[in-house]
Amino acid sequence: MGLLSDPSLSSNNKLVDNLAKHVRKVCYAFYTAGVVWFLCLALPEFNHGTYLSENALSPGLVYPEIRIDANRLAVQLLEELQRERKDHQATTPHAWIAAKFNEFGLETHVHNFTLRYPFGNGKEFHGKNVYGILRAPRIGSTEGIVFSAPYRAPNSVDVDITPSVPLLLAFADFARRKNYWAKDLIFLVTEQEQLGMQAWLEAYHDGDNVADHSFLNPGNLPARAGSLQAALNIEVQDFEIDYIDVKIEGLNGKLPNLDMFNLVQRIMAREGVSSGYKQTPRKKRRSNLSNFEQNLRQMLTMLASQSTGVPNGNHGLFHRYRIDALTIAAAKRVTNTNVKTSPGSAAIPLLQAIEGIARSLNNLLERFHQSFFFYVIVHNDRYISIGDYMPALVALVACSFIKAYLIWSTIDVSPDAKTEPESENGKLSLPYGPVLIYLTAALFTGYLGNVLPLKQFFLDMPLSAAPLTTSILVALTLIGFVMPFIVVLPPGGLELLHVGLLLIYGCALIVVGLLNFSLGFFIAVISMPAVIALNTDAKSKFSLNKLTRLWTLLLNPLVIIYGIVLIMSFYQFPELTWQQLLLRAGTAAMDATTYALIDSVIYGNWLYFAVSTVFLPLWIICWTLALSRRRHLVTLQPKLKTN
Repeated sequence: MGLLSDPSLSSNNKLVDNLAKHVRKVCYAFYTAGVVWFLCLALPEFNHGTYLSENALSPGLVYPEIRIDANRLAVQLLEELQRERKDHQATTPHAWIAAKFNEFGLETHVHNFTLRYPFGNGKEFHGKNVYGILRAPRIGSTEGIVFSAPYRAPNSVDVDITPSVPLLLAFADFARRKNYWAKDLIFLVTEQEQLGMQAWLEAYHDGDNVADHSFLNPGNLPARAGSLQAALNIEVQDFEIDYIDVKIEGLNGKLPNLDMFNLVQRIMAREGVSSGYKQTPRKKRRSNLSNFEQNLRQMLTMLASQSTGVPNGNHGLFHRYRIDALTIAAAKRVTNTNVKTSPGSAAIPLLQAIEGIARSLNNLLERFHQSFFFYVIVHNDRYISIGDYMPALVALVACSFIKAYLIWSTIDVSPDAKTEPESENGKLSLPYGPVLIYLTAALFTGYLGNVLPLKQFFLDMPLSAAPLTTSILVALTLIGFVMPFIVVLPPGGLELLHVGLLLIYGCALIVVGLLNFSLGFFIAVISMPAVIALNTDAKSKFSLNKLTRLWTLLLNPLVIIYGIVLIMSFYQFPELTWQQLLLRAGTAAMDATTYALIDSVIYGNWLYFAVSTVFLPLWIICWTLALSRRRHLVTLQPKLKTN
């Protein structure tokens, strides 16, 4: 408040007066600078080459010890598992997996968990994970590394990754024959995709606090290893692979340490395996785009994946526990012939790569810390650090704070002697109370969107999850839509509300940007021009006001969700008519909203919370300012008209 009350920066200051004349131009200049800065990051001069900061990761780069017998074991295990799958069309062959762990001399355990589906009227789902522990022969069980593989039943709609489990078992058999392990190795096979991994992690770290888990009961683990230092998730479609996609996005946009990504890249290159972030088949890699366009597309693709906060693999759930993890997804090699070739030594490169990663992680004396945790991958060997991309977001957010100060410094409300008393200094005192109440009402409306869908009263309604959640959000949006027509703030209220919006909006973007840069940046790029264009001056142009109101309506969170889903549906289903496309997009948008809520209560994804509790109230305030409904008895008379 010292800055806002400084006499040298009052409305009598000529510099402030000149800036207030061109407040929109100044803000749009900052907005343009932020966007241009971000685009420049795709140029080689503005990004950096990758390197290993941690020298302790070097042992994995030496000659591997896995030989052809491990490949034969993996092929044999795959054949056995394929026979077991015929008798387990919808379930996991837990007994077979546990028997193999025992056969290889691992400390084998079965973990049970239960999910009480939020919209299932008390319906419960049960699952099992199987894991084996190889205790470190050189030291006590103080630290551990996890090697996991998800199991998918034959009736699963997802891509078949059955070879992942035999590959994991073959590496476990190799690892138990070595005595240089300084950390416990945990070999984990999960079911129900990310649900099984989430239950296992919760049980590993805080499973005894069952009362804290209202929907997912993780159960208890029969045995634990040491403090988990890192994790590697394996998803293999076939031993004959075309390329490896290295997945790094985690829950709420978190990433593993850059050193871990660089380690995987170097080891894969040593084995002659094509790998990378968002790697594609060889045919699709041929492009006529320039390096700048390819880098920019890679950047935007990564930001789009991060902004949802949804992990793209089981590895993403480790990040919330400060465990660096990633997924190596091996794609099947597609050939033009139907003749099956002998597997030969196809699994050897993958097994040797896993061995190298394990030996490097085993040599770490402490957790990953030397390289970056916040970065953007431009190319497989190029990256952008947080110090390079944050200025773009800072420039965008600066618009709201600059405009807030200039509006505050130029407020000069003249009272009407017949209706309002003057204060001692001849100016009308600002209505802090009504504005604070209005802000609280808007925030409370958004808070209801986060809690009402899970109240038992609404869960008992004869509606499925998607219509119920969407109906509540639509009802709250309608309440926010009509609030400006019902409640009219007293003189000076709109101007004070405008300042409050800009400050809250700027702080929200900074906080969201620090937690998930991608989400904060996209929201700033989309919404900041409309926030800059907002003007509560009654003398502003009518056409500009109409355009601002239309823009504000399009910025409604539900409209944005529907628009994103509509665009994605248009590209994925080009054969549909417009009527079918609109209907399909509406259904998909309702499902997306429900999945976001379920991810929030089960996994801790805070995207739904941020949209309903933060951005919906901000939209209500923006809509109020766009309408600019005021009592005409008293008007704002700033000494200088803003452009």
